[in-house]
Amino acid sequence: MHATDDATRAMLGILTDLDVPRKGTVSLSEPTSLLSVEYQKLIDKESNETIWDDMAFLLRRDTNVSFNYLMLMALAGAITAAGLWSDTLHLIIGSMIIAPAFEPLLRLPLGLITRAKELIPSGLVSMTTGYLALALGAVFATTVLNLWEPGAKPALAEQRWVGYWSSLSFAGVLISAFGAIAGPVIVSAQRSVMTVGVMITLALIPSMGIVGMGLATGDLGLAGQGFIRWLVDALLVTVMSAAVFGLKKRFLHHRLHALSWAAGAWLWPSSRGKTMRVGTKKHP
Repeated sequence: MHATDDATRAMLGILTDLDVPRKGTVSLSEPTSLLSVEYQKLIDKESNETIWDDMAFLLRRDTNVSFNYLMLMALAGAITAAGLWSDTLHLIIGSMIIAPAFEPLLRLPLGLITRAKELIPSGLVSMTTGYLALALGAVFATTVLNLWEPGAKPALAEQRWVGYWSSLSFAGVLISAFGAIAGPVIVSAQRSVMTVGVMITLALIPSMGIVGMGLATGDLGLAGQGFIRWLVDALLVTVMSAAVFGLKKRFLHHRLHALSWAAGAWLWPSSRGKTMRVGTKKHP
């Protein structure tokens, strides 16, 4: 079956209502083009809003715990540590582009809003292991730099970019909030490659790198400041993403994840614009 993005949401809702995803397999793919003389007007008006199940698949594929995922996070930590050590901004930005560090945080609010229970524990595991690898990468790079340049250790807390990403300011938190809102919108539009731009607005990578650097140099105060900055951004991503997904569920999707814990129960807009609950074997 071929359908627009908007029609796919309704079609998958019917399949979920019939319990097809639990008793069989549903495979979704995106054609390079879709032409139909009879329905071309509908095709021309379609949006790029994907379905919950596509979002969940994308997030699992990019951030499930694997060698590639952990290696990229560790390398990002090492590079950001080198950039913070030398006060070199382009290295820090490069580490933000390398790390798949935004998507693990997105799995938690998506799982909560769509009731896709498997996303929550797997998201917590992915987030914890990923950011631990990032911090360890920063510890390793800082230790190597200390050994390579004995006696030349910079006063990290006095470095410009260390100070920026280990402190809280209204402007910095506001920018992070805007980035936290942009992230779930980008993923909803199936443009995950653009999340690298979101990472540049957030302090997630450099702040966790500062945690590792503080631990490596014995500066627990600096490590604590970095962790607080990371925690603020992580909470912003979680809360803002939950708000975006909640609004999308209310006004666009009208359904839960196909494999949610509310199996077979989903939301469908009535003819009067209200929302009613539909049972497993019933149709609106």
